[in-house]
Amino acid sequence: MKTGPASNQTNLALGIEHLQKAIGYAKRGRDEFFAEEDPVLSVAVEAELWKAFESNNRLGVSFWSANPPIKRYRIGEVRQLLTHDYTTASRQVVWDVATEEAPPLLRRLEKAKVPREE
Repeated sequence: MKTGPASNQTNLALGIEHLQKAIGYAKRGRDEFFAEEDPVLSVAVEAELWKAFESNNRLGVSFWSANPPIKRYRIGEVRQLLTHDYTTASRQVVWDVATEEAPPLLRRLEKAKVPREE
């Protein structure tokens, strides 16, 4: 993995973009998200969350040092759940991440400091 300010900036931008999409999709509502006959929305939200948490997990040490209020360990936990433990990532878990965890994380990331050095 490439390190340095460009990678932090790129990964942060991607993380923010995908969180915004996931939150936007989830705003269509619980009924559409949990619709059994058409799971397209829940699949889209899960995919965007996966991309967001993967990008945020790739942020460098300098980013985490400059932004201690952002919970790095939780980003790793959610990434692990969505990427490797997908059989336990129920729709309810994905919904909870998209509606409860993602919005405050997005606000913090949008205000984050991006250090110039790695």
